[in-house]
Amino acid sequence: MKIGILGGTGNMGGGLALRLSLRHEVTIGSRSAEKAVETAKEFTSKAEGFYQSAMRGRIEGALNEDVIVGREIVIEALPASATVATITELRGRFTPGQVVVSCVVPMRRQGKLYVWSPLVAGGVDQSKSAAELVQDVITPTRVVSAFQTVPAQYLNDINGILDLDVLVAGDDEGAVEKVMGLVRDIPGLRPLKVGPLANSKWVESLTPLLLNAAILNGLHDPSIRIVPWVPDEE
Repeated sequence: MKIGILGGTGNMGGGLALRLSLRHEVTIGSRSAEKAVETAKEFTSKAEGFYQSAMRGRIEGALNEDVIVGREIVIEALPASATVATITELRGRFTPGQVVVSCVVPMRRQGKLYVWSPLVAGGVDQSKSAAELVQDVITPTRVVSAFQTVPAQYLNDINGILDLDVLVAGDDEGAVEKVMGLVRDIPGLRPLKVGPLANSKWVESLTPLLLNAAILNGLHDPSIRIVPWVPDEE
């Protein structure tokens, strides 16, 4: 597929670009075309060096507004503080047939720990998740939330073997299935449905909880794996 990543030169966007380029055509976006193109060259070199002949995709760079047009899936990996303003500015470029993936986590530091912190939209703090606010702006384009609990460090360590679950929330079943397929295209990631887009708030809030677990227990970049109970068979 053709995939665009808003904020693709950052840690999360870059990590997803590296992993997805194994099978897909990925265009990373930035506010600077020069930065996007140079970063894409760096990512391409890293990806080709690792995947070698198995690589079927590619990585290119462009302005944020240009990575939206003509892409089947657009991943929104912008900084949380810039999400609402940027999506509002670019909303005219989205089309109903696209699927937008929100992996943004709005949070702030409170002392030595982190808390989920709702974004500001319309001049007031919202109780909605970042994914829901994006959906409000670009409807009827479908928004699905995913990847919030996958540490960017894991994705960027292209030599690392992943074994993580990705919680996927969305209101449109077709869009959810499409994103779940994209998750499966990254070896070692398992997509799990967690209900409507409104549940994104709880998924987003898992990231500060994981960071707090790391801080308080001396863990390194923890993530999640959902383990079912297997009863003893007698």
